[in-house]
Parts: sequence; structure tokens; C-alpha cells
Amino acid sequence: MGDFLFIGSVFCCFITAYFLLIKRKRYNFFSDKLLAFLFICYAYCTISYLLVTTGWLTYLPLLYKTAQPVNFLIPPLAYLYVRSILKNEESFSKFDLLHFSPFIFIVLNYIPFYFVNIQDKIKLVNLVINNVELNLIQQDGIVSEKIQFLRPLQCIIYIFLQWKLILSFERENKDLIKEAHTKLILSWLKIFTLSISITIISFIVFIFIFLYGLNYGFKLDILVFYSSIPVALCLFYLSSYLVINQNVLEGLPYINYLKKTENIDNVKLINYEEEANIILQHFEQKKPYLKHNLTITKVSVEINIPSKLLSFIINQYFKLNFNDFVNKYRVEWLVIRIQNGDLDRFTLSAISQEAGFSNKTTFLSAFKKVHNCTPTQFVQNHH
Repeated sequence: MGDFLFIGSVFCCFITAYFLLIKRKRYNFFSDKLLAFLFICYAYCTISYLLVTTGWLTYLPLLYKTAQPVNFLIPPLAYLYVRSILKNEESFSKFDLLHFSPFIFIVLNYIPFYFVNIQDKIKLVNLVINNVELNLIQQDGIVSEKIQFLRPLQCIIYIFLQWKLILSFERENKDLIKEAHTKLILSWLKIFTLSISITIISFIVFIFIFLYGLNYGFKLDILVFYSSIPVALCLFYLSSYLVINQNVLEGLPYINYLKKTENIDNVKLINYEEEANIILQHFEQKKPYLKHNLTITKVSVEINIPSKLLSFIINQYFKLNFNDFVNKYRVEWLVIRIQNGDLDRFTLSAISQEAGFSNKTTFLSAFKKVHNCTPTQFVQNHH
């Protein structure tokens, strides 16, 4: 049962990374790439764990210890992801390489071991499979394996920096966080950071119990298994959250579409009148709303405006979310058909299908939002 949980979390991680990196080829934002690589790192480390616990590592001995450096990538990637969202970053700064120095150091530490004779490595792998704690205490690199116990310190530092970024943003932008799109961003970042925090707490608890177990000769296989379950659950939850909440997966609007003037403390919107006109022109001339299952990603590709920016403009400029914006056009198109007498030849249901509505419930709900009455009542009033 436990192995299925880990396999499921790995599968979800790769699916999420696929959507973030490949599915949306037109626009791959810096923050999306960071999040995708973070999920890939988590998935790879989980696979490495499964290879050891299931004994499959004997078939892939060259992979032994390759996850150790990757573990040191996870905390900085999580921190840089949060920072890139809140500060609207499009690339690394020249000092960001320092965040990856532990990863580089661990890679260099294990380079001699990676080139060890394959037969010797198979023997070592068999020993580790029979005694999991050897993975943490047997020296395979240039320096002592105790270097691995620096990971808890690294994790604590970065998770502190993540929460500091979020809380500082809330404190410094009290008016801004009242906006719907900003609430969406902060909600996701808090869920993300909380989940990462849980994995870190689980890891730290594991380290303390591990050291205690070594001193008193406890069998640690069960400890390793149960301490890994919170990590798998958090990965599964995060990836599931992204798949369910497509607005996050398709790209969040950046915070830095807002700016502060030098003399005024309150936040002001940048003028996006040109982009708003492009959106209006596209909807009025091309009528994309008549297509079923229209998504913000499809529209962003058609008008060459990134989905993050498109979502932001529709929310802030038109004061509607994307679905309500599209449905408003569909309702207006349907009303014109009614006024032209098309109900004499077609049913209301048939016209709503032509308008782009995929089902009756969505159609009724959208119509009431626009006209504060049902379609039937509207038709009666019109006649």
C-alpha cells in the first residue's frame, strides 16, 4: 500500500511537470519552470527511495547516490519559485548561483564514487538494500556522510525565507491583497509553502529518531518508511491541487503588474488599455466564445498575450473572471438571436449550444448573472 502511495505521488509530479513545461509550449514562464523542476527533483528522490526499499536498485546500481545532490536542490528551488511569483522575476540574478553551491559541492564530493567499478558498486548496493541505514552512515564520497545532516539546516533556512517573503508581502501590501487575483496567488503560495514545511518537519523528525536509533541499535527500515509517507502525501496533494485548479496550472498573474509611485504609498494599476482593446477586438470580430471548452490558454495563444497577463487584465480591467467574461459574450450573442426571431425556427437549448454553452446548467447560471432572470422569463418579457 505504501509503495503505491509513493508511485502515485511520482506519477502526479511528472504529470504536473509535463503540463508546466511541455503542454503550454507557447509561454513557459520562469516561475513555471522552477516549479516543474522542483516536482521533477521530488519525483527523482522518491524514485531513488523506492529503488532501495524494493530492492530494484540491484538492476540499476549506477543510480545509487545520484539523488543525494538532488535533495539539496529542493529547498532553493522552492524558495526561488515563491520569490519569482511575488517579485515577478523572469530569470536568475547573478548571485542566485550561490543557492545551488551545496548541490554543486555534493556532486563534486561523489564524482569519484560515480566512477567506481560496476561490480564493486553492485556489492555495495546489495549491502544497502539489506541494511538501509548504511545509505546514511557509510562514507562513499570524499568527505564524511555526515555532510548529509546539513540538509536539515538548509531546509530550515529556506523555509524561513519562504514564509518571510509571503508575510512581508502581506504586511507591505495590505490594500493590494484585497484584490481577487492577489488572494488567489497568496492562497496557492501558502498551500505550497505549508506543504513544503510539512515535508521538512517530517525530515527533521526522521533525522533525530535516526540518530537516536543508531545509538540504541534500533531497526530503522520502518522508521524510514513512515517518515517518508508525509512527503509522498504532500507531493500528491500539491500536484492534485494544481491539476484541479487549472488557473494556477495555466499560470498565475504576476504581482509586479502593479507599481508604486514615488510620492504615493498606495498601489496603482499600470494602464493596459491597448491590450484590453486587443482582447475586445478579438472577441467581437473572431467570436472565440462560440467554441465549446474555450480556455484562457487558447485565447492567449490566439492574441499573443501571455495567459498570466490575460487573466490579470480580464480580472482588473473588466472586473470579471475569464469564464464570466466569455459567458457574457455568449449570452449577448444568444439575446441577439432571440431578438432576431430565431426562436421561431430553433429551440432555446439549440441556440445555447451554438452560443458555446456546453450544458444547460452553465447556460442558465450565466444568463441569470447577466440579466437577473431566466432565459424563459426574458423571452416572455421580450415578446
